[in-house]
Amino acid sequence: MTGYGDALKGLHRLERFGIRLGLDNVRAYCAAADHPERAYPSFHVAGTNGKGTTAACLAALAARHGLKTGLYTSPHVIEFRERIRVDGTPIGAENVAAGWDRIRDFVIGRDMTYFEATTLIALDHFAIERVDLAIIEVGLGGRLDATNVVTPEAAIVTNIARDHEAHLGQELAAIAREKAGIFKSAIPALVGDAGPPAVRAALRAAGAEAGATVRFRPDEVRCVVRRVSRAETVFDYASARLRARGLRLSMAGAHFAADAALALWAWEVCATAPLEAEAVREALADVAPAGRSQWQVVDGVSVVFDVAHNPAAVRCLATALEEMDARRSAVVIGVLADKDWPAMLDALEPVAAHVWLCGLETARPERRLTGLQA
Repeated sequence: MTGYGDALKGLHRLERFGIRLGLDNVRAYCAAADHPERAYPSFHVAGTNGKGTTAACLAALAARHGLKTGLYTSPHVIEFRERIRVDGTPIGAENVAAGWDRIRDFVIGRDMTYFEATTLIALDHFAIERVDLAIIEVGLGGRLDATNVVTPEAAIVTNIARDHEAHLGQELAAIAREKAGIFKSAIPALVGDAGPPAVRAALRAAGAEAGATVRFRPDEVRCVVRRVSRAETVFDYASARLRARGLRLSMAGAHFAADAALALWAWEVCATAPLEAEAVREALADVAPAGRSQWQVVDGVSVVFDVAHNPAAVRCLATALEEMDARRSAVVIGVLADKDWPAMLDALEPVAAHVWLCGLETARPERRLTGLQA
């Protein structure tokens, strides 16, 4: 059997195909492999920002209710195995190697992309592990994303903002239509932050075309942030079925409360029994995905790590820093070439005393930043 290192090398060789949207390859594999994506119910999470946090909150709720839970997210922050988890535990190195062995000939024969191959390993792994529920995060867009082979319990869109314009377009309504491509007939279509009227209209139209009724979280759920500190965000949640005060997240930022509220609401919509406030409190308390306003002390200096990678996300980060009185921060930033880095720098201006621009060890770094003075 292939070793873990060789499996990663095989996967990384697929990066030469870049980003290529479409479902034909994944559908063909699933049909040939007896449809692993049908072996378990799922939640499907799309959106410009907040997908990972929403997915993590859903996984925590599922675990608290005794369900064996698969979680597929991307990209990884430190190590590949983070992408695929069961009950919070990353996939084993031996399982990655076995997964690559299963899909290698099929993937290479069809010139599949890195993300397509990773998605196949995740779908297979969850079926082999016999999970009770899988939380599947979209990679890019939705309609043509490799994950869009699942038929979920609910299709969730966190919010709509500009990112990946080369693939999704620059108009928010067009981006909304692409992300709403995960909506399916007679399945709850749930939206977090609807944005401006044109975006809401686009989402409703996409839902109608798919045969789904689109519902918007602010219309049905009240989320009030009570406190933001470096250690936590505390908020109140109120819906028709559940009222819970003082819910705590181990992340710093009001936007994380919105993600958690969306996850709670999605669970309520699909649950057969009402949630209990104490169970929710316990489930959410330890949710803290890496790189989400992650505060650490390094050599006596307070450092916050954040994976914000588009202007909307950076604005949320800047707001969180202001809420924590960190307005004179030193900022180190590295950006991919396809990102709107001028708008990201503008968003950081209110909180940045100094900015250091650095390169990235990636196939598509933004090298023009190195010529700027901050």
